[in-house]
Amino acid sequence: VIFLKEKVLKLIRNNEKWKKAILLVMLIPIAVIAFAVRSNADSEIPPEEDIPEISEDADWSVSDVSDTSGTIYVDIGGAVKQPMLAELPSGSRVEDAIVAAGGLTDNADLTTINRAEYLEDGEKIYIPKYADELNQNYVNGYVGTDGLSSNAVNSTGSTGKININTADSAQLQELNGVGPSTAQKIIDYRTSNGRFQSIEDIKNVSGIGDKTFENLKDDITT
Repeated sequence: VIFLKEKVLKLIRNNEKWKKAILLVMLIPIAVIAFAVRSNADSEIPPEEDIPEISEDADWSVSDVSDTSGTIYVDIGGAVKQPMLAELPSGSRVEDAIVAAGGLTDNADLTTINRAEYLEDGEKIYIPKYADELNQNYVNGYVGTDGLSSNAVNSTGSTGKININTADSAQLQELNGVGPSTAQKIIDYRTSNGRFQSIEDIKNVSGIGDKTFENLKDDITT
């Protein structure tokens, strides 16, 4: 046995291939053990999560956390300078719609208007006018905002012209080219938009164009 051992050691010392083979056989178990230890360590450590950094100088406000994405459309009319269908960002208030419509007219009455109220898509906003103007309507025989007159004589005025702000349907039909349908359109328009400021404003009524106005202008007043 000793003789055989000496022969093998001598063979290994004199043969480079044998040296490399023996070294490789010794390294394989070491590599396997190292890989197993590394795999076990990786499985015990949870993956690092991506956590966004929060700057101490970040500017936090209510608008940062509220959902104001999207667009709404509101119809604003009455005592504003430019009655319109306004396109506004979600989360807008009545005041924003007033600003979009060019602001208030001098006779706007905000007694019943909450300018801080939030708006919803498709909402109709009507800004009324001062009561002192409505009081003048009462003097002329105009009652309420439904376009009806309590005094048929006052609706024609001292000049004999029809007051398009106070005349009822029957009186409006006395005008050249105005039938029941057009008379109702005039009443509906002033109910939704307030008094006609001038006789030319009657052209804002659907169905009354320049030609019809020419036939009416000498017989109407505001």
